[in-house]
Amino acid sequence: MARRSFAVRLVSFAVSFPITVIVILFAISNREMVPMRLWPLPTEIEAPLYILVLVCVGLGFLLGGGIAWAGELGHKTRAARAERRAEDLERELSVMRIREEELRARAGLKGEPAVPLLEAGRS
Repeated sequence: MARRSFAVRLVSFAVSFPITVIVILFAISNREMVPMRLWPLPTEIEAPLYILVLVCVGLGFLLGGGIAWAGELGHKTRAARAERRAEDLERELSVMRIREEELRARAGLKGEPAVPLLEAGRS
């Protein structure tokens, strides 16, 4: 794996450091115990406010990431299918070029034809 450049590390630090400071300040400022009830359950849990908020934010982040990942699956599948189709077409084109050369050799034609048969896509 390639090493990250200094600029990438600097930007990463510049973004993550303030977020870390804000999370720590939030946790220090909101240490009071808060009761949490989930409607159908008869139990009540008491936990510090910062834990409840951070757990909810973390679960929301994971849920959003899962939804984004699921949304990309269709695009990735179509892209993979298109790549396979392009590879198949390239193989077919190379087979057709070989057949064209064989037919020309058998017919006794030398050099390039006046009207190229399979010139489209030749590089």
